[in-house]
Amino acid sequence: MEKARKRVSTKPMQRSEAEAQEVTGSNLDEHPLLSDRTISVEDSLQIRSMMGNNIILLTIFGGIGGFLFGYDTGVISGALPYLRDDLLVHHIAAKSRLVWIQEVIVSAAVLGAGVGSAIGGWFSDQVGRKKALLVGDVLFTLGALLMAAAGSPNALIAGRAFVGLGVGLASVTVPVYIAESAPPSVRATLVTVNVLMITTGQFVAYLVDFLCTFLPGTWRWMLGVAAVPSVLQLAGLLFLPESPKWLASKGQHEAAEQALRSLRGPDQIEADLAEMQAAAEEESKARSWALLRSPVVRSELQVGLGLQILQQLGGINTVMYYTPAILELAGLRDNRTALLVAMLPAAVKSAGTLIGMWQIDKCGRRKLMLSSMAGVVIALLLLGYAFHLAEGDSPQVTPGASTTCPAPDCAACLHQACIFCGSKDDPMLPGFCIASDKQCSAAAQGQQELQPYSSGCPSHYNWLIVGALMLYLAAFSPGMGPVPWAVNAEIYPVQLRGLGGGAAATCNWITNAVVSQTFLTLIQHLGGSGTFWLYAVIALSGAVWVSSALPETNGLSLEEVQELFNAKHGSAPGLQAGDTDLDVVAP
Repeated sequence: MEKARKRVSTKPMQRSEAEAQEVTGSNLDEHPLLSDRTISVEDSLQIRSMMGNNIILLTIFGGIGGFLFGYDTGVISGALPYLRDDLLVHHIAAKSRLVWIQEVIVSAAVLGAGVGSAIGGWFSDQVGRKKALLVGDVLFTLGALLMAAAGSPNALIAGRAFVGLGVGLASVTVPVYIAESAPPSVRATLVTVNVLMITTGQFVAYLVDFLCTFLPGTWRWMLGVAAVPSVLQLAGLLFLPESPKWLASKGQHEAAEQALRSLRGPDQIEADLAEMQAAAEEESKARSWALLRSPVVRSELQVGLGLQILQQLGGINTVMYYTPAILELAGLRDNRTALLVAMLPAAVKSAGTLIGMWQIDKCGRRKLMLSSMAGVVIALLLLGYAFHLAEGDSPQVTPGASTTCPAPDCAACLHQACIFCGSKDDPMLPGFCIASDKQCSAAAQGQQELQPYSSGCPSHYNWLIVGALMLYLAAFSPGMGPVPWAVNAEIYPVQLRGLGGGAAATCNWITNAVVSQTFLTLIQHLGGSGTFWLYAVIALSGAVWVSSALPETNGLSLEEVQELFNAKHGSAPGLQAGDTDLDVVAP
């Protein structure tokens, strides 16, 4: 890269001292775009403000892709209880079948996102970052409308798959689009905005879910409203430029310069354009697939892919997909109340992400990741212990009140796939255990008003479960949330940035699908306590791996990051992982 840079002159144009004094305190006079006219200080400030606003607009509209990611993650958790009582009502009697269908509904979007991210890196390299996002918006909008109109589980699953394809394209394209368009001084912060948009989308999803409970066709509104932000992003992108780095890599240097002028302060354009041209020239000579033979690149892929896999194995999206279900498992029976309470963890996750944005360029990626994982392990252990206490605190079954499902207490009743009917006035009073195809009104016999519990039992420890959930999200969101995405945006050589980022995002989505597909099954077999203790063991093991595998990249340029990995593997000083000399290094 350094050799390529020397081939492109970056010497600024010289002007007279008198001309330079006309724009005191600014380097705007050094740019050829402005060399034929004088500019006042007020004009220069206005131009700088316009350039900053363009970057902000690109980050916001690009970040809507992250918002869609978060909204889809959060909205399905609120829709599931209403789907179960409407579209899936015929499967309630067969509990195992119901659990499987719910897991498929959740996982369809995740698997679709895996496919979208797998092809997203290649696709955006071919057609451009902006066009790839536009295609993703079309897919997401079609999927949202199909879900809203679904008349069968199969149609709903198809809509979820379309939405997943759109989200997958966005998840791999948005960070690259922002990183390639942003000035180096704010690149990491702006890339992390995408993670903030994910958490914001999750919070908004819970809010929309709650508001839609007051409308007829509840779940249809929840899922259909998702088309609104995708249409908004599509409209906004039409007025924004393509990535200047992508344009330069395709030899479209005039278009790249035009895009750069709309995104940078005028004093930055010449140097940035020269760097882009040098990088494009270097990239055109390199053989991307041959680079995969390099131990340096393989080490980078190990770190990048490993971080994304670990992020999901920590159980984050089981919490985000199934928060209302977890609260119901804890004995919070009312769907609307569960959605309202679920906003608290989502708000905590958004606040934690803001802290991560503030700290990621101060304390560093490695320290932030390890401290976050330590908090996650503690929170998961506490969450498992809270469920352990709740499982031993379930109300008793009224002696002799049940003949179809004999059980001593609520926990034993639900373990037999039966339904516990508890008092609405005081859920901890003894209740009735009935078969899943019966109604609680039949068991009441006119004595009291009862409500059914099919997933979890009433408990005195609901507050501890909610508190542990919020502690988990507060620990996860500053480090385990943004660090994997930030690291993957900076560790790969330019020739493999799209491929490496796409592979990492694909690993994220595939692991996401595996975890979400198995969560309810784990709950059935291990209970809430065993499931979250399992996630704690995985997170602890991951922290040990991170401590040995993740180097600190804070404050380093992209070239210096490559030198860091080169030094780790004993490569010659100054030799980049992206240089063609490295293409022939044996495994």
